[in-house]
Parts: sequence; structure tokens; C-alpha cells
Amino acid sequence: MDPFEEKPIQNPNGPERGPGNESYVYPNQNYSWQPPAPGGQPPAGKPPSKNSATRIVGFAALVMAAIVIFSAITGGIVFTYMKNQNQPATTAEAGQTTQTAATTQPTAGTTASSSPSGSVTDKFWSIADAATRSDSDRKALSIMDIAAQGKPAVVAINTEVSMTDLFGNTGKYQAAGSGFIITGDGYIVTNNHVIAGASVITVVLDSGEIYDAELVGADSQNDVAVIKISGSDFPTVYLGDSDDLVVGELAVAIGNPLGELSGTVTAGIISALDRQITIDDETLNLLQTDAAINSGNSGGALFNSFGEVIAINTAKSGGENVEGLGFAIPINDAKPIIESLIQNGYVTGRTKIGIITQDINAQMADHYKIPEGIYIYEVEPRSAADKAGLQAEDIIIAVDGQEVLTTDKLKEIKNNLKPGDVIALTIVREGEEMEILVTLEEDIPSNITPASASQQPDYI
Repeated sequence: MDPFEEKPIQNPNGPERGPGNESYVYPNQNYSWQPPAPGGQPPAGKPPSKNSATRIVGFAALVMAAIVIFSAITGGIVFTYMKNQNQPATTAEAGQTTQTAATTQPTAGTTASSSPSGSVTDKFWSIADAATRSDSDRKALSIMDIAAQGKPAVVAINTEVSMTDLFGNTGKYQAAGSGFIITGDGYIVTNNHVIAGASVITVVLDSGEIYDAELVGADSQNDVAVIKISGSDFPTVYLGDSDDLVVGELAVAIGNPLGELSGTVTAGIISALDRQITIDDETLNLLQTDAAINSGNSGGALFNSFGEVIAINTAKSGGENVEGLGFAIPINDAKPIIESLIQNGYVTGRTKIGIITQDINAQMADHYKIPEGIYIYEVEPRSAADKAGLQAEDIIIAVDGQEVLTTDKLKEIKNNLKPGDVIALTIVREGEEMEILVTLEEDIPSNITPASASQQPDYI
């Protein structure tokens, strides 16, 4: 038998207390019947006899009469005393009395004891109030005001992606995300992974209007994309300054979670700044928030206390039993990317060698009897690497004389240079070391379509 199974309470006065047979008592009272005591004596709690009751009533009446007489006498004494105390006072005494009364009266509109506004004893206090910043030159908004101001400019994005399986069969599936409008003529910011591979992009405004969208440009390296819808006078967001963020301040996310709940508003705080998060082999600098970010929120806006977009909602922790770990791209990191995508269709000034690589760690090197380093899997035709003479199966072991054994390190060096700069790659080819000079070129996409945003080979 389950020791925690609910059991009926045994009632000595009758049947069990069960459903439909409850026994009710007033609080703090507990009357119970007891069996007769041994020897025939009346049990404790048995009602007194009739004669006993009569004597008790008579005694009670006598006591009440005495109380009435005593009250009349004391009442007269108190009345006489109070009458003497209420005689008119002298002029000096009256003035003193008036002055005292004036100093002890509370000021109109105040209470004798009150809590400061926004304290934890204020019944209107909330964590949102505690996390809201108030700058002298900007007005902090309530979450309701942030939602009312920002929601019309946050859109739902639906895409159609074509996929081909191992047997050559082609099919289509739908995906969804979020975005936000930054210009009145319809430029929309979202994540690259929201539109990557899509053959059709549809935008649904908060008003319910539906538009077909075209891809303006995408940056897989930082997971930012810009799309555009045709029209004018669209509602827009205000872009803030993510460098001004403080850990603990308010963060409000608006987006399209699960791809079907567009316009959803969630609130939290900025949990951390400058998180280095690796997603799909790309390391991103992200801020962390506990505002709920779910599938479909990607590409949506993260607002601060002033209703300004300070980040692009991008990712969440996928671990089990994990809550409140969302990540977003700081808007200051995204601004130059957005501008370049709108003006040029791609991010200008980036360098490319033109190779696809795979890292060879010490264990793999020992197993295959090859050097540890960066294995060149493929060379892009007519790229800087191709022009310099790099070949597939070359293994890079150093850059400009310094040991470099991972692709991440090679990217870090390359990304700090500009087109036209020359780097010296030390490689091993068929067991022999050699140095090859590579003149870096600008990374210019060959074409820009939603499908090409994910289908282009990942040359570095």
C-alpha cells in the first residue's frame, strides 16, 4: 500500500470522513463525545442537570446587576473629571495648544509613514523597474510602451527551401524566423541562417500584410542578412548603442517564436556581454540575455529600456534542462555589416585565400603519418591560392614564419589583413617543406540569391 495514499479520517462519533460525508468544525475548537467513565460516573463534558443549570443562571444574574451598579458610579466620576478638563484655557495656553497642533499635523498629500517609490515594499515594484535605465537625456519606457513602439516594425519571415536527398529526389519544406524594418522603404534585418538556402521569402507585418521579399545581401561569417520588401512608409525601429550596455539592464525581445506566434514579447535582462560562442564552425561575439528566445525568434529585435534595438536575437542554448540562455548579435557589430550589405550586396574589405581546409591534429597526424597542420582539401579556381600555386593535399604549418596549425588561427591572421596584403605560407607537399607567397584578394560573392547564401563552398 502506498504510505502516502490519502486515507479517510476515523470519526468516533460516526462514519468515516469521506467525500460527501465531511465533518466541519470552527477553527480552534474541538468538541468530541466520550464514553461513560468506569463506575457509572458521568463522563467529562456531559451536560449539567436542570437544577444545576438554574443555580448557575441565578448566580450570573446577580453578577450582572453588580456590574451595572459599578458602571453607573464610575461613569459619573469620569464625566465629572472630563468636564473639568474641558474648561476654556487662558490665552497663552490656547496659543500654545494651537501651535502644538499645527506642528503635529501631517502635511497634506503625505502619510506619516510611506515607502520610497520603486522600493521592494511598493506593491507596484517589479524586476523590470529595477532593470530599467534612466538617463537624463533619454526617457525610459515601460515594457508596454516598448512593445507598442517596437512591435509594428518587427516582422515574421517565412521561407521555402528546396532540398535534394541522397537518391536525387527534390522536395520543399517551410521554415520561419523574424526580422525588423530599419528603413521606411522596406529594408529588413534578419539572420543569415533564417534565409539561407531559401527559394522563396515571405514577410508578414504585424498588421497582417504579406509581402514577397528579395535578398539584398548575406554574411554567413557574422550571421547577418538584409532583405527588402517593396513599398513606403513602413514602421521602423530605432537603433541603439550596444557599447553602452550594462549587465543587469532591461532587455525586451520581440519576434516570431515557433514560426507561428508572431509579435510575441518577452522580457529579461542583459545577462552578460562579449560571449564568444561557436555556431556552425563560426565564432561569434554575442551578448547573453535571459529574455526567452525560441526557435523562430532568430533575426528578431532585442530592445533596451529606451525602446532602441541593441541586438539581433540569434541563438539559444540547446542543452537539456537549460533555461534562460539566449544570445544576440550586438547592434554595433552588425551596423557596418548592414550598411555594406545594402550598399554593395556583400561585406567589403574582407580578404580571401580561396581554400577549403581541414585541421590535422596530433592524433590524426600520427595515424596517417603526415604532418600536423591545416590540410588543404580544395583550391578555388582563379582564386588567390590558385594563382599562388597552392594545391589540394598541401598542408600548411606556418604563416609568416610563425607556427599555425589550425584553420581558426589562419582565419584570425587573414581577417586582420586587407586585400592586396601578402602572406607567406609554409606548406608540406609530398613530404617536402616549401614557402608560397599569397597575395590576398577581396572576398566578393560570385552571385547573391537566397539559395546561394548557403550553397556556396566555404572558401576562406
